[in-house]
Amino acid sequence: MSSSFGLRSTGLIVFSGRLFSAFTGFLFNLMAARSLGNSGFGTWEVITTFVTFSSYPVGMVAYWATRDVARGRLVGRTALATSSMLSALGLVVYFGFALASYSSLAAPVAPFLVGALLVPLSYLNAAASAVVTGYRPSVYGTSLIVSELAKVAVGYAGLYVFRLGLQGVILGLLTAYLVQSVVSTYMVRNAMTEKFDPPEVKRWAKLAWLPALSYLAADLAVADTYIVALIFHGTAVVGTYQAAFTVASIVTYASGLVFSMYPLLLKGGDVRLPSISLDFSLLFAIPMAAGCMALAGPILFVFGPNYTAGAEGLAILALMFVFNNISLLLDQTLMGTEKIDAGATPSFRKIAGSNLLFVPMVNTGYGAAYLVTLFLSVSYAATSGLGNSTDVVIWASVQLAATFVFMLVKVRRARGVARLLPSASVATYILAATVMAAVVYFVSPAVAVQTLGTLSYGIRLILLVLLGAVVYFGLVYALDSKFREMTRSVLRRY
Repeated sequence: MSSSFGLRSTGLIVFSGRLFSAFTGFLFNLMAARSLGNSGFGTWEVITTFVTFSSYPVGMVAYWATRDVARGRLVGRTALATSSMLSALGLVVYFGFALASYSSLAAPVAPFLVGALLVPLSYLNAAASAVVTGYRPSVYGTSLIVSELAKVAVGYAGLYVFRLGLQGVILGLLTAYLVQSVVSTYMVRNAMTEKFDPPEVKRWAKLAWLPALSYLAADLAVADTYIVALIFHGTAVVGTYQAAFTVASIVTYASGLVFSMYPLLLKGGDVRLPSISLDFSLLFAIPMAAGCMALAGPILFVFGPNYTAGAEGLAILALMFVFNNISLLLDQTLMGTEKIDAGATPSFRKIAGSNLLFVPMVNTGYGAAYLVTLFLSVSYAATSGLGNSTDVVIWASVQLAATFVFMLVKVRRARGVARLLPSASVATYILAATVMAAVVYFVSPAVAVQTLGTLSYGIRLILLVLLGAVVYFGLVYALDSKFREMTRSVLRRY
């Protein structure tokens, strides 16, 4: 199997899993949003932010486990055991944030206590996913589908059968973490044949500062929720923004199409893979973003009329996620082509001049710049009384600007290690997506009638999405010979 076909075939499997999870995730968040209201939904987002903060230490394991497993070192058992031990530290971090900010959030205490259970399971899931990424990336798609089904089933029971409120939502996510961890571990059990290896843990600990810097950027990026909740002394704005963010984040699922690029590059894959990956990702990311822009209002109406205030913010976030996908691909390109850690433990001097340090430094700079700009912008909005809709637009605009600027910083560096130029096909994707967006935008008022019941409205919205997919892929197939060739190749293979 060629590396390019392996990239696409694995990518289609992972993308299918992520697309399915997009639907189930949307359904899960829809149930939560409609059941909890803006403030309750915002509280849920704050809890998941605390879990993200508390998961910071497990990055030491996930970072090195993926790189080592991809290069043939079967350290899965060591990764799982180490992450389980580190989860105790994660609980300390979680309760530290909860106690420090609880009085400012005006929320009940019970959900924060139940939410603590997410911490150890998030550690287990992070380690299992890291092993999957390095050993057999396609497993991620399968485990995701199974876990998402379990999440929706348990979440529905918690919300509508047992009436547990926010605790029911938390139980749904707990179930997803547990199921995905078990399925992932079982399906890559051959990567866990080596015994627990203390010297390997010692090596990871010695180089822990590098993943610590890498994951700091991710924690800074999600701290926006925490900052906004404290500035507004509540979670209503956060809830409105989160609904828009949840819908727009479907664009990130296109990154699943190139999920295997990172391990392929670690194994010495073709330098043309990043360019192939860029085209393949944009083939889906561009129409997804265009669809979110065209149907922003109708989609948010499903969450409830109050959430439509985030429609303009949703359109901005959809574009932001296109640039975010490119930025993530650049990270994988730079990190995957870096070889200084392939043998003996590298010295600090070697790491300092490598992409292993460049990428987290740029991402940390992005996180810091984003948070400072957001704090200043949202503080102004809070004192000016601009309203939820404008608050969300300001928040989304700051994130878009920061993402775009720091993406450009990475582009120059990436060109030095791999061929990374979009093909002429991208212009076709943009043209087809523009036509598709125009069609669904003008058709939507007649199809997605807001006076319909929730089920009827949802079905019609799905039909609109399917119409958009037919228009887009029909145009791309008619105009782009490379897409026709790829489609025929995939059909012959399967």
